[in-house]
Amino acid sequence: MTGAQRRAEIRTLADGLGLAPLTAPKTNRVLLEAAPAAGLTAVKVCAAWRAASGFAHGRYWPNLRIAQPRAATAADHGVHTFALVIDEDQHRPLAEYCHTMLSRLQDLHNARASAR
Repeated sequence: MTGAQRRAEIRTLADGLGLAPLTAPKTNRVLLEAAPAAGLTAVKVCAAWRAASGFAHGRYWPNLRIAQPRAATAADHGVHTFALVIDEDQHRPLAEYCHTMLSRLQDLHNARASAR
């Protein structure tokens, strides 16, 4: 069976069960829905995630907003390089958000596993 045939088969089964079409998960959407369930403010969680994600993916704006320059060095022709790290004051809330949501996920998993 081809991929297209398999997808059509699955779609037919889902339609028969009244399930909505599946879409690829979007991090922002998952965070917006999961944060309140964990007792967190969705907007703050999403903002922290976007900044950390932008930093990790080499975007320019998070380097200006959430980074601390470290280890400035001079190079040839007057060019300088800077090592940038996420400011601990910016990193801590993200780490706490992640910890809270993972703890909540573990609690839900354990509750469902013990109910079986």
